Amino acid sequence: MTKGERIKIARDRTGKSQVDFADAIGVSKQTLYKYENDIITNVPSDKIEAISEVAGCDPSFIMGWTAEYKKNDIKPLEKLEAKDIELLNAYNNATESTKHAVRLILGIEK
Repeated sequence: MTKGERIKIARDRTGKSQVDFADAIGVSKQTLYKYENDIITNVPSDKIEAISEVAGCDPSFIMGWTAEYKKNDIKPLEKLEAKDIELLNAYNNATESTKHAVRLILGIEK
């Protein structure tokens, strides 16, 4: 997979249009198009950082150094929404059999 394909995947995961994503990373729509289509392959490091920040992915994914989109999908507690905190509290207060069932549903356990 090329760097351009990875940039497009990152943009697609945000749900942003090329115009909106380009604005967010500080380039023109034409430049973003050239990044995504590998016309410009030497993407400046500050733009790799901006792409990663806006898309919420790891820069090593964009560079092709890892297949992992994110190194750590866990949000810091201060960034969790109230409904997520409520869910965590409910899980923590659940019985072990209920916790096991939840982990099975989520595919964390077999």
